[in-house]
Amino acid sequence: MSAYFRTSVLSLVIASFLMIASGCGKPTLTTLKGNVKLNGQPVPKCRVALFPDVSEFDPEKHGFGSGICDENGNYEIQHPQGGKGIFPGTYKVMFILWVDNKGKILPHDTKPSEVPGGVKNKFPEKYENLATTPERVTVPSGGTTKDFDISG
Repeated sequence: MSAYFRTSVLSLVIASFLMIASGCGKPTLTTLKGNVKLNGQPVPKCRVALFPDVSEFDPEKHGFGSGICDENGNYEIQHPQGGKGIFPGTYKVMFILWVDNKGKILPHDTKPSEVPGGVKNKFPEKYENLATTPERVTVPSGGTTKDFDISG
């Protein structure tokens, strides 16, 4: 073997070891759960959606996530590929609960354009738009609980 080949192989082995030892790669999913209230009242069936905050976005360490509130307004975020949790990082938070023009809660797979009379989000409009939502959450590697009480 040539000295160049041995040096190249040794360099590759060392680099691989350092990447493994430093935890290189995507972090593991971590828990984010909490409660959602609107004007002090729990919001059953609300979708809580998280999107990476663009100012801190790193495609290797961020993902997206969402959860549906139970009857008491409690949610737990899940990764879109099915695992419970989300990657650590800072996220913008959106809240969506579609109702028809009579106030009936609609299923989450409803296409708003196909509902006679249209739909309305029970939350103020700014909470269903990434550009305008004021809510943020930072999820540490150990997980966290975050409650929201939205006024509107």
